[in-house]
Amino acid sequence: MFDLSAFRSENPSLTVSLVGKIFDDICSQSQTDNQTTAMYVSRSVVQDVFNKHGVRAEKLLDASKVEGDILYSPTIVALLQAAASDEKKVFALIIVDVQNDFISGSLAVNEGEMVVPVINEMGPLFSHIYKTADWHPTDHISFHSNVKKCLWPTSEKSTIKGCDSCMFQTVVVSGPPELKQTLWPDHCIQGSFGAEFHKDLKIFPNEVRVNKGMKCCVDSYSGFWDNGDTSHTPLYNMLLEKGVTDVVVCGIATDFCVGFTALDAARHGFRTVVVNEAIRGVMPDTSAGMMARCRRAGVEFVSSKSIPDIVKEKDVYDTVGRIFRVKKHFTIIDVNANQQYTPPV
Repeated sequence: MFDLSAFRSENPSLTVSLVGKIFDDICSQSQTDNQTTAMYVSRSVVQDVFNKHGVRAEKLLDASKVEGDILYSPTIVALLQAAASDEKKVFALIIVDVQNDFISGSLAVNEGEMVVPVINEMGPLFSHIYKTADWHPTDHISFHSNVKKCLWPTSEKSTIKGCDSCMFQTVVVSGPPELKQTLWPDHCIQGSFGAEFHKDLKIFPNEVRVNKGMKCCVDSYSGFWDNGDTSHTPLYNMLLEKGVTDVVVCGIATDFCVGFTALDAARHGFRTVVVNEAIRGVMPDTSAGMMARCRRAGVEFVSSKSIPDIVKEKDVYDTVGRIFRVKKHFTIIDVNANQQYTPPV
């Protein structure tokens, strides 16, 4: 695990202003991916820059190495600034898809309304709150009605053809991108009552709405990325801008949108916590499978009773360790949802 305290002891003169100079020097010698602000720089160049400023950075270089080169990004800069300024943890609450269609509408989950009072109680504990929402066009690819009438053709790889499909079956759509697609009832159509947040869910003064699933040709379970990693929401950039280190995830449904949002949060390096009493799933078996998958990715599942203590935590070291283990530090230049993008491997 990357030890930020050791990095501080190696670099007692590190300051936020010095971090900026280091970053500028590395930028000037970098090869920038034309789709991201991540920069691939040779290890020797980065070491030369740090040496120029009298900063030892062996641990940083080891932690951010990708196939021999350095992947240098705003995430790493944020961590350097944390090292310089002794910054503490910043928490965000991500409330996933607490919408009418998932509670009492066309795709209602069992006891979906039970998440609302738990979320309402937790909300005031957070300075940063993001509510994700399915916001589908009428011709969306996830709607069984559209696939059934062959609006979205199925691939030759699909064992079930669109015209022969039934609700909740999985087909392979021809794309692009060519992806497996579970077929759902029409739900959360833009501007509809079903797409509205549940009436009892509190409106918090510091909340931000994040729409997803707006591209008709690809489904979007995660609050960060669509199912093919071809387009993204602004959520990751929003979290970076606020200096968020830890996210708490809740909402509907455990086995789909909550699970994939938590997995992407962990993939982006955030310490990720899911609240047991504030989630409900579509099916018990698939929910259990998703929770196991999340745990393998480092996601924690906790009781809502522990949240008041968790948000009081200050020590950023464990979060830094998680971020540096990810090895994929990147952010996006353009938050245009139509942008095509594949994350670096």
